[in-house]
Amino acid sequence: MSTEGQTLSKLHSSQTPLSRKLLLLGALPAVLMFVVLMAFFTSARLDDARRDLSQSSQMLADSLAPALEYPVVSGNTIALEQILEQSLRRSKAEWIRVSDVMGDQIGFVSETPVENPTQVGRYSIYEAEILQQPLELDSGRQTEWFEPDYGFGSGALRVGTVQVGVSTELLATRRQDILWTSLAVGIALLLFTIILVNHYLNTILSPISALTDRVAKLINRDYSEEPVNNHNNAREVVEIEQQLNELAAHLDNLNSARNQTLAASESAREKAELANHAKSEFLATMSHELRTPLNGVLGMIELIQEDSLTPRQRDYLVTAKQSTEDLLTVISDILDFSQIENGKLELENQEFDLKNLISNCTATYRHLAEQHGLSLSLNFYGEWPDQALVAGDPARLRQILAGLMDNAIKFTGDGFINIQAGCFSLEDNCIILNCSVSDSGSGIPVERLSDIFNSFEQLDSGHTRLYGGTGLGLSLVQRLVELMGGHIQVETDLGKGSSFRFELPFELSASIAKPEPERPAARINPDTSAHALVVEDNLVNQRVASAMLTRLGFHTDAASNGEEALELVKTNHTGYDVILMDCQMPVMDGYETTRHIREWEQGNGQSGTPIIALTADVLPGTEESCRESGMNDYLAKPVRKENLRAVLGKWIQL
Repeated sequence: MSTEGQTLSKLHSSQTPLSRKLLLLGALPAVLMFVVLMAFFTSARLDDARRDLSQSSQMLADSLAPALEYPVVSGNTIALEQILEQSLRRSKAEWIRVSDVMGDQIGFVSETPVENPTQVGRYSIYEAEILQQPLELDSGRQTEWFEPDYGFGSGALRVGTVQVGVSTELLATRRQDILWTSLAVGIALLLFTIILVNHYLNTILSPISALTDRVAKLINRDYSEEPVNNHNNAREVVEIEQQLNELAAHLDNLNSARNQTLAASESAREKAELANHAKSEFLATMSHELRTPLNGVLGMIELIQEDSLTPRQRDYLVTAKQSTEDLLTVISDILDFSQIENGKLELENQEFDLKNLISNCTATYRHLAEQHGLSLSLNFYGEWPDQALVAGDPARLRQILAGLMDNAIKFTGDGFINIQAGCFSLEDNCIILNCSVSDSGSGIPVERLSDIFNSFEQLDSGHTRLYGGTGLGLSLVQRLVELMGGHIQVETDLGKGSSFRFELPFELSASIAKPEPERPAARINPDTSAHALVVEDNLVNQRVASAMLTRLGFHTDAASNGEEALELVKTNHTGYDVILMDCQMPVMDGYETTRHIREWEQGNGQSGTPIIALTADVLPGTEESCRESGMNDYLAKPVRKENLRAVLGKWIQL
């Protein structure tokens, strides 16, 4: 799980659900009210119970006092006991005690045996005085025959005391009963409140949950509309449901439009890929078709140049050769540009001497610059190592330098061309090549600087322009520089010249001896010439290759297709020292022919004859296909005599 996903998960788990918040919001006031009311009503009930017990006990004592007047005055203990027992049975008292005016106990009843009825803290005692009231027989008499003569007034006379003892545990038991009943009622009310709140919460949260599910469906691209519940849902929820249906319809329309756009884009992409594929096939075919006659032209020109010619004829041939090589350069640039556009150009990574490559490439163009009346100079600066061995693609770097020097020579009438090559070290055994090609030409207008790297751009579009277009040279240079991880820029001063500067990174490489491909032992008899077989379906190219081999001292045979070549190999008892094999031929192509030759050689115990591919196909993978079929080396058409000599020198002794 990603860090963002973990963070969202933690955040989601730490958030409180809305249902819990609403439940707390509804239940919390109920709980607070419950606590307050419980405290209030429980306190009130406890006070009432205490007051009721006190009043009833005191009332019992006050009621017994008049009833006990006669038994106490008359000394009737039996009547006294009966009154006390009946009163005790109908009361909550623990015991009842009667004493005379002297404090002596004259009557006592209790529910249970009591050792010390006056024990402090165990009983609550309520008292009432037993009074003897005066007797009035006739209120209209003048003289009363029964009236005291001993000097007392007419007030009541205290004859004793009645005490009612109530156990304190009775009040505690009553208090406990009140608390338990209050708690039970309160909990029941609280549960009822929570259930009621939860019920109403469900009526609120269910639509919200349904809305959440609906949004999840929209996220999962389910844009189907759902019916709106207008009866059970709140007005706000109904409005949200209606808006979600409108949003679903809008998203469905957008999704349909998107699918149509994607389908159109996919169709356009497929057409573009087919067009690119067709263009690549066309370029490969045209390259093969153009290189084949160019091979004949250049070959014949080189052969004619070796004959005795007049100065004018030689000049004509040099011009023709230069024009043919220019045409070959344009063909190569078109192929490279097409491969870069299609992303199929693969850079090599091999070890080479950076400083030597720049020096050799500059030396190649020095003679051409002098022919145009220009001085070509090369200067090195910076932190060049003693041996500038780097890993990269030397052929593409040479192509970049050649393109810039071609452009400088083309647009410089007179003056100079100066090449500055700087080397600066970076970390991790890396260096930066800072190279500039400056000229004293006419310069480039500032408003046209952005166009010079376009393909076939005309810097002067008038009928009297001095120079042609830039062709593919500068555009290809820019693409190659960027493909190699660098960048290029141009500085110009109209009328004074231009300077193209590029930077490329390279990694320093230790000198590693690469294993040379296994070469067969030389099979040339010093007393006889070497024997070569030319397999080529184009008769002009066949004559050119045979003529070049003859000039190099070979005796040659020729075959027009693979079947003829295979038959010659099988029937020639002396064998061939080298075979030049064209790749594209009718009947049997060069790849299949090579495989058959290798199988025949293995079956007859013969050593492998060097087979060198001759092909006009220079697309990536061609050389690898040649080697996989069993060929030893590779030569791209048009074939030059010196290139042929160099390749042959790898495999046989010339």
